[in-house]
Amino acid sequence: MARFVAIERGTGRIYGDTARFGSAGNVVSPADAVCLFDRQAGRAARGFGYVKADSTAAHYDVYEIPRFAPESVTASEAEAQALVREHGSLVTSLVTYNS
Repeated sequence: MARFVAIERGTGRIYGDTARFGSAGNVVSPADAVCLFDRQAGRAARGFGYVKADSTAAHYDVYEIPRFAPESVTASEAEAQALVREHGSLVTSLVTYNS
């Protein structure tokens, strides 16, 4: 399965890294990854729409980390940001809808 890292567009901070969830982090889509992060954070379920990377409406940018990148779980914000910079490729940007 793919490893996804989501970055909050408004703050630039890491919202989640699927590697932090072990086998529960084996999701198939960027939206599934953000849903997983939401559940962990105790957020209510919400919907997602895919938008272009340059969209001002986007709430999250989701990056895929290839399998050849370091497998270790990022322990800090700085490590996660470095992982995305060095190995990540933007997969999509997401807008959220409260349900």
